[in-house]
Amino acid sequence: MSSQTHEPGVVPMLAASPWQMSYGERAALEGVVSQLRPALALEIGTAEGGSLRRIAAHSEEVHSFDLVPPSAELASLENAKFHTGDSHLLLPQVLSELSAAGRSIDFVLIDGDHSAEGVRQDLEEVLSSPALERAVILLHDTMNPDVRRGIEAVDIAAHEKVALIDLDFVPGYLARREPYRLQLWGGLGMVVVDGEHAFNRGGAVCDDRFHALFAMVHPMVAVMGEIEAQGLPLDRMEAPALEARLRQEVVGSRENLARRERLLGAMEASLSWRITSPLRELKRYAMERRAQ
Repeated sequence: MSSQTHEPGVVPMLAASPWQMSYGERAALEGVVSQLRPALALEIGTAEGGSLRRIAAHSEEVHSFDLVPPSAELASLENAKFHTGDSHLLLPQVLSELSAAGRSIDFVLIDGDHSAEGVRQDLEEVLSSPALERAVILLHDTMNPDVRRGIEAVDIAAHEKVALIDLDFVPGYLARREPYRLQLWGGLGMVVVDGEHAFNRGGAVCDDRFHALFAMVHPMVAVMGEIEAQGLPLDRMEAPALEARLRQEVVGSRENLARRERLLGAMEASLSWRITSPLRELKRYAMERRAQ
């Protein structure tokens, strides 16, 4: 196992580094790998190697997949093996080789192709591999709509070896600065694989005690965009002012909807609406026949 140095008195996960994860995400990943202490780990999507360094610090062997070669400093990690190229081509090959050799993967971080199809493919490959029978999978950027859609396209619960799913293991965030301003990113999802003790055989494997934060936050992004379009920059608004404005937008939307429903109800109850009802039905029938 390679040794790592860091600034005296500084927790390694908080030290200055190119690590792109938030501090909460770093802490969660560090906590998982430090308890798991993988004999064999995989990281799909390495970039500048922030998470790879911490995975390597707690693992006997880690395989890294990325489109670009590692830096000289990353390449010097003694217990890391680098696979440069498209993970969708390389990952199945490596998984097959590990399985054929009787190797068992203990930990996987999926943080590579952030398209919906790319995420779906990476997760499917990992879950379908015989080399994964008892492991923890972390998925980064689960708050991003494309990534979320890719994960949810996988019927994770159909894999009998899956014991637990939590897509909001660590909640994500709404970016405040360019180039990702007003975009949803970050967040860690967790999938626990345990072929011997999977408790999904008795029911759902999802932790459904809480509402999915993504489902509530995602619609608000459009509202915040509308606020900015009115000339009110969100970056200059303190939290209380922003909350008040969002409440105002929600209340306004409810009032507009209620007003439209009242107008529609009044229109449908009117004499003219009832009289012209046969004409509308005739028009609808004619349009349907024309479409045929």
